[in-house]
Parts: sequence; C-alpha cells; structure tokens
Amino acid sequence: PWGMRASVLVALCPLLGSCTATLLYEPRILVSPYLAMNQVRGRVSAQSSPGGGAPVQNNTAQSMRTFGQDRHDDDVGVRADIGDGFGGLRFDYYRMDMFTSRAGILTDDWGALLQGDLVRMRVEMDEFRLGYVEPLLETKVTFREQPVSFQGAAGGVLAHRNMQLRARTDDGVRRQSFEVDGDVIYAAIRGRASWQNIALDLDYAISPDFTLGGDFGSMQQDIEVRASYTLPMRDVSFFLGYRYSEFEATGNGGNLGYDADLKLDGYQLGVTVSF
Repeated sequence: PWGMRASVLVALCPLLGSCTATLLYEPRILVSPYLAMNQVRGRVSAQSSPGGGAPVQNNTAQSMRTFGQDRHDDDVGVRADIGDGFGGLRFDYYRMDMFTSRAGILTDDWGALLQGDLVRMRVEMDEFRLGYVEPLLETKVTFREQPVSFQGAAGGVLAHRNMQLRARTDDGVRRQSFEVDGDVIYAAIRGRASWQNIALDLDYAISPDFTLGGDFGSMQQDIEVRASYTLPMRDVSFFLGYRYSEFEATGNGGNLGYDADLKLDGYQLGVTVSF
C-alpha cells in the first residue's frame, strides 16, 4: 500500500537532516505536465512448456527489437513538486503505451510463442515515483557580470512500476503476456546550475537491489537531465529533458518464468507552472 511506501521515505528523512525545513518555509507548488518520447530496449527471456508432463524449458533471451520495440513513441506524464523550487517532495506519474507497427521473427521459443514465429509486442506501464531531497549546498560565481548559482541536494525515491508485456504472433493465433510489478527504493542526488532565466537540472537515483517486494531486483539506476527557460516576470517555464533508466526483473506468468533486462530512454518536452 502507498501508506507503507510513503512511511519508508519519511523514515529516511532524519538521515538527511531537517526533513521539514524545505517543506515548511514558504513552500511553492510546481506542476509540470510533459510529453515523453521514449523507447524500451533490452532483452527478455521466457520459459516454455513442452506439454505431456515434461518440465518447463529455459530459452534464449529475445531482444525487444525482435518484437518491434525499436522506436520512440509518444506518451504523457505529470510531475508535482512541493518545496522551495529546488528541494522538497516530488511526485511523478508516467503512463506508457507502446505498440509496434513492425513484426520480427523469434530465434527461440518465448512462452507460448514458438521459434520462427512472426511476432509483435505491446508494452504498457504505469509508473509512480515519490521522492524527497534536502538541499545541502549552494554556491555562486559570476559570469558576464551575472551570478551563476550551483545547488546540490540528496534524498531518496520510492518507485512503483506495473508493466505489461503483451506479445502475440502476427496472425494473433498465439499469445503470451507477462506482468512486471514491484517497488524499488533509490538513493538520490540532485544538482542545478542556473544563470539568469536558464537552468540545467540533473537527477540521479541508484538502487543496489533495495526493493519492497515484487519482480524488480539487482542494480537499477535512473538519470534525468532537464534544461529550462523561465519567462521573465512569469511563473512559467518551458523545459526539454532526457531520461535514461535501467531496471531488471524476474518473475512468473502462470507456470512460466521470465527474466528481463530492460532500458527506458527518451526525451521530454513540457511546461512548469509555479503557484
């Protein structure tokens, strides 16, 4: 439940200093809807059942490219920040729905799908991220007689992902689906460089197999870079970003197991409104 997940983040706050300082001192609310142009890469293996009481067999991992997942697709997300404009609480929701117009040929069995099948895949995911970072340092230098500010912060992020991998043959005769679900806790750092109305933000999160249950595990990391421009005398910013995320998962669909090593990467374009 989300109550337990949120309590884990709150419990981490004393390790970072005064957790409530950023939230209680004249907090700002920033809302950032964005268009995400991402792709899913990597490899997924799936067991198959020969039938007749024989044990399931392990198969060679198939590239996501084999299922036609080799291009960027448009999806949407929204982010909300509560804090001082740099540190504080952050909630991020991203909805992914990718279907390919291209089919590929399997080089080995994949669940109910057979070697030599012409296959496609639809990938759907709901991702929720709840995080908190506390500002730890700030320094300034001068460039062209204008101050350049550098800020740093550290904290933690709790991510929940529910991903559906829905593969089928091109004629729809055979189908195989797996649900990838779980919760991961990341240690996180944030940095910002700003000059006049221009800012560059970097967020990096890493999880050395620190999970609250589910299918995700092993080393996972996420990096995001955003460049933004704030309109003069306005509480509105436009941003362009890039995100790269790695996550591994192992689980089961019915009596068949799967092993996934996936990468999500792509671009973001959006607007931030401050209240």
